[in-house]
Amino acid sequence: MTTEQSPQRADGWTAAVRQRLGLGRLLPLGGAVEGAWIAETAAASVLRGASVPGAVLGTLRIGPATAAVDTAARAEPAGAA
Repeated sequence: MTTEQSPQRADGWTAAVRQRLGLGRLLPLGGAVEGAWIAETAAASVLRGASVPGAVLGTLRIGPATAAVDTAARAEPAGAA
C-alpha cells in the first residue's frame, strides 16, 4: 500500500507496472499544460501500421522533438539577410 508519506514507493510501483506491461517510455503529447502522454510502444505500433505497402520499418526510437524544433526555429530562412 502506498501512502501520502511515501511517494517514492508509488513511483516504484508505477515503474514496475509499466515495465511488466512493456509499454516502453512515456512520451509527452503537446505541452506540459495538456498532461497527455503516449507509450512509446503504442506510437511505434501505429507508425508501423501506417507504413506504405512494401516498406520495411527497422529499429524505431521515438522521442520528443524539442531539440529539432528549437534548432529549426533558430535557423534563418535561405536568402534572409
